Amino acid sequence: MGLRPGVVLVYLDQNHASRMAKHLLGQRGHEAFGRLFLALKGRAIAPPSPFHVLETLFPQRGPEEKAGYLLPALKEVFAALSGGYWVRPWQEVAARQRRGLHREDLLSEEGSWETPADLSPFQGLPEALRGLPYGEAHALALREIRERTGLEEVPFVRLLARLLARMASDLQRKPRPSDLLDAVMAATVYPYVDLLLTDRYLRGLLPEKSVGGRRKEVEALVRRLEGE
Repeated sequence: MGLRPGVVLVYLDQNHASRMAKHLLGQRGHEAFGRLFLALKGRAIAPPSPFHVLETLFPQRGPEEKAGYLLPALKEVFAALSGGYWVRPWQEVAARQRRGLHREDLLSEEGSWETPADLSPFQGLPEALRGLPYGEAHALALREIRERTGLEEVPFVRLLARLLARMASDLQRKPRPSDLLDAVMAATVYPYVDLLLTDRYLRGLLPEKSVGGRRKEVEALVRRLEGE
């Protein structure tokens, strides 16, 4: 299994994927994401992941999202964009990093909309780090992640520790229920993708390959994709 040479690998976070789904359902206000959906078709691969399943069936971002109501439209979005791939569970991706970073270790031709990501090994960790200076938070996060998962200090572990420490030491920002999921998702996919389409905060933490969800950013990405 392997992607075609030169194919653009994109990860759509739940916000981008949901807004594409809402556009397909005819809801107004998501037209820019509808144009992005069309621009990605045939130009990029954007697979679903166990994180999408978790957020669809067990929303992390507030009670306004009725669990599962977007699932049929999300399936339509990813059927058009996935190229037949799924993102592997984070446990599999991280374990394979002992031999280096290879895109085929992120992707699988198997996946299920009934199997959500398991974040239980990290429960309570953001709270344990909260308010610590970055250096202390980072050291504690590294130690806890390795002990809780049994992983070596592979790229997943290093990036997750860095993200959780940055979130925990930022006292100007109120923590969100979705922070842990966002951090584990980004630690899983960011080393492999060409583009991570995410929210403004995570884009600020990972600026090199990330695009936020503001309309101007989405429209600029559409123009970029259409010009390639």
